[in-house]
Amino acid sequence: MRFVGVAFVSMGLLVVASLPIGAAGDNWPQWRGPAGRGVSDAAGYPDEWSPDKHIAWKTAIAGRGHSSPVVWNDRVFLTSSIEGERVPGHTAPDHLGYDLRPGYLHPDSVGVEYRNALQVVALDAGTGRIIWERTAYDGLMYDNRHRKNTYASSTPVTDGRLVYAYFEAAGIYAYDFAGALVWSSSLGRMAKGGMGPGTSPILFEDLVIVQADQEMGAGSAMVALDKRTGKEVWRTARTTRRSWATPLVVEANKRVELIAAGAEMVAGYDPRSGRELWRSRGTESHPIPSAVAGLGLIFFTAGSQAKRAMAVRPGGEGDVTSSAIVWSYRKGTAYVPSPILHGSFLYLMTDAGLMTCLDAATGEIKYEGGRPPVPATFTSSLVGYGDRLLMTSEDGDTFVVKAGPTYEVLRTNTVGEPVYASLALANKTIYIRGAQHLFAVR
Repeated sequence: MRFVGVAFVSMGLLVVASLPIGAAGDNWPQWRGPAGRGVSDAAGYPDEWSPDKHIAWKTAIAGRGHSSPVVWNDRVFLTSSIEGERVPGHTAPDHLGYDLRPGYLHPDSVGVEYRNALQVVALDAGTGRIIWERTAYDGLMYDNRHRKNTYASSTPVTDGRLVYAYFEAAGIYAYDFAGALVWSSSLGRMAKGGMGPGTSPILFEDLVIVQADQEMGAGSAMVALDKRTGKEVWRTARTTRRSWATPLVVEANKRVELIAAGAEMVAGYDPRSGRELWRSRGTESHPIPSAVAGLGLIFFTAGSQAKRAMAVRPGGEGDVTSSAIVWSYRKGTAYVPSPILHGSFLYLMTDAGLMTCLDAATGEIKYEGGRPPVPATFTSSLVGYGDRLLMTSEDGDTFVVKAGPTYEVLRTNTVGEPVYASLALANKTIYIRGAQHLFAVR
């Protein structure tokens, strides 16, 4: 069922513009690039490649990681987790089920009994040469992970001076571009039902901000650290259960808001103080997909238990459930991949790659059920440039889809190995993190 409320947003009264966290230009400094949009405004990207065509370089990366590469000028950074020896007897914390009773154990929950070396890697963007590798943490993990997940699934963020890598319970680490550790900090023990990490840090002014939701809500918080020292600046408790979504910063009604998804609520905070500004009904499901913003709206999706997409108008005060939800749509959302706003359209993709295109301002359906040329499973989120959308399957195939209200697959490309991480676009290069290699396509 789809509910359409307020059909149009007055752009003269409300403007939402995601605030870039890096310098202007072609950098891709965080999860989903400038302002978390997943879109590059630059031109010159290839839309055709194969293992022997348009691959500028590929570099073997040790270990596993679903974090995306981030790019600043001539540097590429990513994280990885290298599994070590097994330590029998080390167990995960006891988890609560949906009935709030202890003893919950997901059947795909694994890994806590192994040591892991959590690494930050810097590469030369031009050649793919590894410049430095640093082991941020080497030891036992606090909680399990989903067997498909990794302990290095949070994408780092950079401001051009330092790169910040977040490993949830194992801590957050700041390195300079020469590979020197500037600071490290712990946010405390964190557990997510034995499913592992996924939320990525963002930067705002002099703050590193993390959405640290966990378990069934006890201990959940938004946390901000001083990006120069790692000292905690503010912490705001939340009542919403575990999430894997990454927050974003927007501008609404002449103020800046920090936007966070949640199953029980979605909310806007003052990023400088952590004060909650407004909240609305949540996504119902654990939000693994990250929100996107534009056209005066915030778009939240989730698809684990309930399928839900909704457009929310920021800029309010208090509980805005009855006034700020502009439209809702109850199918076509993914368990993992995030949506993308490109132009005036919001694109949803299921984990099987079925695409939906909605008019972002009204929720009007343009198409549903756009199907990839071959059956596939998707963990990577959509990215876009020009009039192209890129959807990359776990098989390593990237389907080039024409942006617009009609579904059309223009081309199928491959790097020849599995891909779980989302792509990065910078300096006319598409960076694809495969299961064994990082590829540069240009």
